[in-house]
Amino acid sequence: MISNKQTALFLKQLREQYPAAFKRNYLFYSMIKTKGILDELKELIPWVLAAMIFISLSMSLGHFIASQFPQFNAFRAQGIAVLAIMLLFMLYTPVVIKQIKHSSTSLYQQLRHTPVKLAVLIVLQTINIAYIESTFLQIILFFFALSFGFVHFYKENMFRESTQNEQYFYLQETRRICFWAYKQVLKIQLKSLFMNKNSAALHSLQQQEKQFIDLHIQLIRYENELCKTHKHIDVETYLDSLM
Repeated sequence: MISNKQTALFLKQLREQYPAAFKRNYLFYSMIKTKGILDELKELIPWVLAAMIFISLSMSLGHFIASQFPQFNAFRAQGIAVLAIMLLFMLYTPVVIKQIKHSSTSLYQQLRHTPVKLAVLIVLQTINIAYIESTFLQIILFFFALSFGFVHFYKENMFRESTQNEQYFYLQETRRICFWAYKQVLKIQLKSLFMNKNSAALHSLQQQEKQFIDLHIQLIRYENELCKTHKHIDVETYLDSLM
């Protein structure tokens, strides 16, 4: 178990040593953290945002397609709009998954198959537009697309009942610097490609690379320990805690 005092001290030391890691370094996931499963009203916030943004966008886009391409009936125009939003999710999902992979091992295990799930939804929606033409099926597919492509990234649940806001903050800060360390390794490797293999500058870069690799490994392990401290490992452990 890691205490708040230990984490606060650890992050303070990192902030002093690597101030750049905490500037303009954003993670596009886990904006809202909640306890348990559907235990808090703020669990609904991502769904409200999804409805406001993507449902209204699909309706507007569907109307535009219907007016610009009269050969499509109302269902197909709306279906193409929904399909376009699914494709949008597919475009940015790999970016978010990459962030998660290099900053949170446990969360990556949960969300790594999201692109595959979206691909299946896209195929089903295409078949629905071309052959089935079911409004009910389209609603179901769009619901799952919003869930996989937006809601599951926006919120993170399964936190223990005792978890406080500062612990949410410490976890996210750890993830931020973890991903920052990974990016530094990539930058150094890119610079190394254009340097003389026997130069002193390359040797210096290799030392820096090793330093950031070690830092990244240390932070990945620390983040994993924080998750074990503040989150339920899986649904079964969560349900056991309610008994």
